[in-house]
Amino acid sequence: MSDTAHAGRHRFVVSAFWAVLAAVSFAVMMTSVRHMDGKFDAFEIVFFRALIGVFIVIPLVTKSGLKALRTERMPMHIVRTLFALFAMATLYYSLAELAVAQAIALTFLIPLFTTIAAGTALGERVGIHRWSATLVGFAGAMVIIRPGFVEVSGPVLLVVLSSALYAGAWSSVKILTRTDPAAVTVFWMNVLMVPLTAIPLFWVWVTPSVEDILPLLIMALSGWSAHFCQARAFESSDASAVMPFDFLRLPLGALFGYLLFAEFIDAWTWTGAVIIFLAGYYITRREALRNAAE
Repeated sequence: MSDTAHAGRHRFVVSAFWAVLAAVSFAVMMTSVRHMDGKFDAFEIVFFRALIGVFIVIPLVTKSGLKALRTERMPMHIVRTLFALFAMATLYYSLAELAVAQAIALTFLIPLFTTIAAGTALGERVGIHRWSATLVGFAGAMVIIRPGFVEVSGPVLLVVLSSALYAGAWSSVKILTRTDPAAVTVFWMNVLMVPLTAIPLFWVWVTPSVEDILPLLIMALSGWSAHFCQARAFESSDASAVMPFDFLRLPLGALFGYLLFAEFIDAWTWTGAVIIFLAGYYITRREALRNAAE
């Protein structure tokens, strides 16, 4: 094996390692929110996640000095933060009533909504293949939701809305990273999210008990870890190479849900999740090939 091939294989193994950790972290985060069983309002959960995230990210981004945190794109940082805030809140509201794995399955819609945003708001060229894959992915969502056959619940619609909002956040990051380093975008998201989520706390605040501290810490740390590990996975390999490992979120979520909450996931959810995921993978792969050609 040549040195180049060996180095490429090593980079992929490292990326796969971080991608697996990201999937585990995401499943743990979703499970920890489900464990709270609606005791805390979603905005309070987001507040604690952002507050703990600030303490984590400050030492990482201040190594280069406070000047490195300056940005000329503060309005866009606020837009990105609002997208992320309401994406988290709607997802957390849904987890009070929805099975962990079912919620995870519907979050695979995020790349599909991102494609729609790229072809509309961002003005990117989206070909017939990616549009077709997007339609197929939404067909997979219909397999899970089955409108007309079962009642479409509010929590299900909240996860779909959350996926659309996350796509807005991803698209905002695409714009921001043209001028600002990724660490700066993470810093400002956490810092801005604390006062924004503090506002509704006047009406929804519930004082955590000693028993709540550990679940809240696990939620915040695993949520931060999911984003950090995903970023590290993409450092050495493109998204399409490591995306298959992201599917681990679903069986892990199903396992945690079964062991902790006795949740059972039907065949419709598994089938729809596979369809959505494959459509998202195809879109990601097509985008990687297009970028390589350019």
